[in-house]
Amino acid sequence: MRKIIRVVFSRFRNNDHYQFITEFLTRINTATPATLNIESKMPKFNAAYAAMDAVYKKSNSSDFTPLIGGADVKRDSYWSAITMRLRATLMGPDEAEIEAAQKIKALFDVHGNVRKLSLKAESAAITNIIQDLEERENANYCATLGITNWVEALKTENLTVQNLTEQRRQETVDQDNEEYKLLREAVDTAYENIVSRINALVELEMSTPEIDNFIQLTNNQINDYENELAARQGRSDSEPEDETPPPTAPS
Repeated sequence: MRKIIRVVFSRFRNNDHYQFITEFLTRINTATPATLNIESKMPKFNAAYAAMDAVYKKSNSSDFTPLIGGADVKRDSYWSAITMRLRATLMGPDEAEIEAAQKIKALFDVHGNVRKLSLKAESAAITNIIQDLEERENANYCATLGITNWVEALKTENLTVQNLTEQRRQETVDQDNEEYKLLREAVDTAYENIVSRINALVELEMSTPEIDNFIQLTNNQINDYENELAARQGRSDSEPEDETPPPTAPS
């Protein structure tokens, strides 16, 4: 008999927990509580989720997010301006400029189109490129191309993105999460009541194909999250995770 497997919510960050529960609720509503024979368990679950949802959304809003997005758009523009200048110069008549463009373009080609990277990955890539461009020989090439001020503008906006991101991260750390923790506990209890009810139906041989399908989907979800937690633990020694959500501005 297949039952819903146990999930250890204490291992979940708030973002993970919120997303998991939201997906779980969506799955219930898709199947319908009546079909799953859990209608009596839903009022407490829905009430606990609504309270948690309100606090979660409030705690995850930040005035820094649009500022980060604006700085990200600017650095993308400067990146595009530099790469377009390099391509245009390669088709020009000046041999010294062509040589300089070839040297600088090779540095940019190593990282590809950084605008398609995540916010954090793009910041790291641009930091590396700026360090290369500031070396004496490459700085001379930039001067030959007349892009020294463009490189400086790219560096400035990249630092702005990084500084604002750090301020947003600190803001999240400073927030009082006690209320959310208590609401998590209420949701977890309501979740366990639903799982116990469904697993009891399996024990009593009262399961249906719809319930069996719900159990399989939920177990798949739990396994996916457990795998992500394991992968994150493997990455933690080399790179800290940024728990804050990325800005919505294009990157």
